[in-house]
Amino acid sequence: MRSEYLLRSMLYVPAYKENLIEKSLTTSADAIIYDLEDSVPQACKEKARMILENHILSGVFQKKLTFVRINCLESDWLLEDLKHVFYKDIDGFVLPKINTAEELKVFDEMLSKMELDNGIENGHFKFIPLIETASAVLDALSIAKASKRTIALAFGGEDFLNDIQGTHGNPPYAFDYPRATIVLAARAAGILPIDTPYLAIRDLEGFVKEKRLSYEMGFAGVQVVSPRQLEVAHQCFTPDEEDVKRSEGIMEAWNNAQEEGATIAMYQDKMIGPPMRKRAEKILEVMERIREKES
Repeated sequence: MRSEYLLRSMLYVPAYKENLIEKSLTTSADAIIYDLEDSVPQACKEKARMILENHILSGVFQKKLTFVRINCLESDWLLEDLKHVFYKDIDGFVLPKINTAEELKVFDEMLSKMELDNGIENGHFKFIPLIETASAVLDALSIAKASKRTIALAFGGEDFLNDIQGTHGNPPYAFDYPRATIVLAARAAGILPIDTPYLAIRDLEGFVKEKRLSYEMGFAGVQVVSPRQLEVAHQCFTPDEEDVKRSEGIMEAWNNAQEEGATIAMYQDKMIGPPMRKRAEKILEVMERIREKES
């Protein structure tokens, strides 16, 4: 399963802003996305590549889960992006404007050849496709299963709204269908669903309200655009104390029943079936990864 990653927060950093790169290294983000795409003005593309490459070569990313959002497959900038960031200290790439599974397969084949040419282990670079168009939403399951490199699907809500000519309400009802589809597709493929950024960076109350609902829907984490959102992101996508205690109780009751040869386990006067046991296991696995990171 590729859902073993901890991606409660994925912090975007424009790669042409060196001070923000330095700041990002001191944050608690589960993963960092250094952006060469939308947040970088055209006139700053080359500067962004050079700054990011210099940081990679300095070794500062060795202990951080690090991704680069490269420009899209159809872009004239893609190959130049890859030329400057194709190093083992980069864990993978966030892929924008993926519309179909076939496009993801093209990326996979391209990277396999580049890994071979550069003496890098095949499959080293992981993928996080951005689902941000109507076509991508409708092909989400195929995209999720198209490459073994893919560890997550990420929702690009604002680009999706632009594509369908929708509006961003409060709450954004236009996100309901793509959110549900992305969660279902990702979980069916054994990878993680990552929610769209919350752009009102000072509205932490609104962030928590929206992202707790995302957690209930099955999302594993969220893309964030400011370090001030990291703490609340971790709160939203970390199982609460009650869930953890309940899961520990369920597993203890289940294991005791198994040792006694019983076919039924009970916890708090409720029968425990395999779905409850599996859910408890998953919650405790997530908590183990969180504790490992925090330690």
